[in-house]
Amino acid sequence: MHLPFKRFFFTTPLLASLLLSSCASTPKLPSFSELKAYRISADKSLFASYSPLFIIENHEERFNLIGTAVAEMSEDEGEKIFVDHSRPTIYTERRGFKTSKGSYTNLIYRIHFKEVPFGLIPFHIGQGENVGLFTIVTLNSNEEPLLYTTVHTCGCYIAFVPTSFMPDDAFPDGWEEGRQTVFGESLPGLLDYSGLALNDTKAMLLIREGSHRVKDMWLARRDSLNEYDTVIVESQALMSLEKLPLKEGTTSFYETSGPRKGYVKGSQKIWERLLMSWWAFDWRIGEDKKLGKDKDDGPLFYTSLKPWAREDSDLRDFANFLKYWGWKL
Repeated sequence: MHLPFKRFFFTTPLLASLLLSSCASTPKLPSFSELKAYRISADKSLFASYSPLFIIENHEERFNLIGTAVAEMSEDEGEKIFVDHSRPTIYTERRGFKTSKGSYTNLIYRIHFKEVPFGLIPFHIGQGENVGLFTIVTLNSNEEPLLYTTVHTCGCYIAFVPTSFMPDDAFPDGWEEGRQTVFGESLPGLLDYSGLALNDTKAMLLIREGSHRVKDMWLARRDSLNEYDTVIVESQALMSLEKLPLKEGTTSFYETSGPRKGYVKGSQKIWERLLMSWWAFDWRIGEDKKLGKDKDDGPLFYTSLKPWAREDSDLRDFANFLKYWGWKL
């Protein structure tokens, strides 16, 4: 049994009041008719087997729909990059990493939304366009899921949900297996596969409307998935974001030169810059970015707001990233 585990974040009272805009109690799920679910088409790939079912609230609003990165060219405005909400895509990539204890596989799922809209109640500090969310499923050498890591594509709102396949000695000290509060959201401290057939079980990931925060996770039998209004989603390689079709050629979803190199085009966050950049020492805080393959590829992908922990919390070096957050794989 793991004892209560407390997370400490570098923050201010003002920021806390802005970030913790949602209730930390266990979420009450809406009826199935109010939810839309997205999943990769069923095949024999690892991506299809372990992809969570992405469930969204309030699918009547187009900014809540998972979309596809698109590039267009016009004579007046030139190149325009946006997320087309009318057709969903899940971008995927498989990466391996090693620690002193073994070899592991990360299945990376990247989704994008048209925007986080402006709002006062609740106030969305992350207001901006072309926003995204990562879900990373870490598998052991037996291809069993150990850990679900979710984080916005700006590096914000990092959350960990381990499974019962995680070795007891690999948890952070004092980890609690009940509910955990992550920036005001209530998430499970453990997904328990005991008594469940792995090939007949799906992880469910509920995404909050508006902010696109991860609101809850749970496990469900595959035969129950037909209760949802389910959309079968096209899967594309993560690298395809760097070659979006544009007239007779291609362009990148990310800036390829200048001070914003590696950042998603059009992803500036006015409120985060105004309220946070001055004390977080990052002018581009909250801006969505590329997840490089290593520390020489793309901008620093830090996941801790502590300026002195930028390198150690860098998601590109996953083994060191896990060590920073207390995991002992």
